[in-house]
Amino acid sequence: MKKCDFHPVNDVIIINALFTEMFLVRTDRGFIAIDTGCHEAVIKKGLACNNIKPNDVKAVFITHSDIDHQNVVDLFEKAQFYFPKKELEMIEKRIPRFNYFPFIKNWVCPKKYITLNDNDSLSIDNLKVKCISLPGHTLGSMGYIIDDKYLFSGDAFRIINGKITVPKFKLFVMDLNEMKKSIEKVSQLEKVKYIFTSHTGFTADFTFAVSK
Repeated sequence: MKKCDFHPVNDVIIINALFTEMFLVRTDRGFIAIDTGCHEAVIKKGLACNNIKPNDVKAVFITHSDIDHQNVVDLFEKAQFYFPKKELEMIEKRIPRFNYFPFIKNWVCPKKYITLNDNDSLSIDNLKVKCISLPGHTLGSMGYIIDDKYLFSGDAFRIINGKITVPKFKLFVMDLNEMKKSIEKVSQLEKVKYIFTSHTGFTADFTFAVSK
């Protein structure tokens, strides 16, 4: 295994994009990605370390519109992009990203994308992708459940001491009550075994992570 490889399970690759993570899930004919990270040079290096070409990525699922999750979309020219519809509504209404900085507003980086709703289900090559709306961090944040066992949650919550919870530093949370509801929603999921967050690592013990 090369130094920059990180494979918690055989079919999931994590690229550490400085202060966030990009996830790649292996399919029969390539990969699907969850988010794209922020720094193109870092993502290119992570792909190269794993012998993956940008065109091997067939689909990209964006969890939300913060720039550190979608800034490198142009690298994946052959990929189909998917974007949460509720997040798009926030952008179209020009809702400020931060209460303290009303001049900061998010936007959609991909030029072409398909919007997704809560409970939408897709099949990409051999993989089942189910959408789960997880608002709070942003108004339209969405998670993706792959093959019923891997939950990619974006910034919907943090993992602290093995449990999913709200962050201690809440500046980036748009609606704390909605985030708490999202955590409760996740706790009711069945079959999920792994939770992958974008900033606080992952857990292979779903039962403990959602326990009270």
